[in-house]
Amino acid sequence: MPIAFEKVNYQYAPNTPFAYEALKNIDLAFELGKITAIIGPTGSGKSTLVQHLNALLLPSKGTVLVLDRTITHTDKPKELKSLRKRVGLVFQFPEYQLFEETILKDVMFGPLNFKVDEATAKVQALDALKMVGLDESFAEKSPLDISGGQKRRVAIAGILAINPDVLVLDEPTAGLDPQGSKAMMELFVRLNKDHGKTILVVTHDMEHVINYCDNVVVMAEGEVLTHQLVGDYFERKQQIESIKMNLPQLLAFKEALIAGGFDLNTPMRTLDDLADAIAMELSR
Repeated sequence: MPIAFEKVNYQYAPNTPFAYEALKNIDLAFELGKITAIIGPTGSGKSTLVQHLNALLLPSKGTVLVLDRTITHTDKPKELKSLRKRVGLVFQFPEYQLFEETILKDVMFGPLNFKVDEATAKVQALDALKMVGLDESFAEKSPLDISGGQKRRVAIAGILAINPDVLVLDEPTAGLDPQGSKAMMELFVRLNKDHGKTILVVTHDMEHVINYCDNVVVMAEGEVLTHQLVGDYFERKQQIESIKMNLPQLLAFKEALIAGGFDLNTPMRTLDDLADAIAMELSR
């Protein structure tokens, strides 16, 4: 049951003077049960790509395989409701997903839409709010009366409440402070490790990529440049520089030490890795 793109193209505003090819001949397969980062410059096609995974967008050409479903340009979204229970998508802008008069009703909307009884939906909603760090005191508040970071947490809770197999997150920590951002990424790791969720994260934060993700997909101008293990990707700093994104702090420090004469050519992803490499170099 793969998650894969086969020769997928997507064009906005086709047959108009404003036609724009957002995805170009995408061949890509995501590894189930892993956390995969999707990175690239603004406008590279990342958000367009992930919106195909629960049929918010249908490919102009090609085929999208999601679990047990095959999606082409001939499929109609109304035929794909069951897919959206298995693939939960959190948008880049959380206010797009918040519309009820209270936070509790908003988070309950998904389970109720999938025919869960009201009592069970309430329990699932409160559990989901707790998972994202919001206690019951938020339940009766209006989504309009909370901060941007809290709106993002509520939007994520609304998806978690339906218990999808695949969680697709478009810039999930935008608007969160560093502590909240760290807590949110650790939540996604727990969902992956303890509950077997496949997590796909669109992000500009390279610290999140190196610290929390297994694989990385790099996009530019509507195409996939590379799909690698995170450790392999960060061993080639030229790849990161080519898409004008910053090195994670750990690797930037490593590069500074190399420039200063240290011989640090071993792969590393953690501060402990760097400390061990420096200690070994000094012992020489």
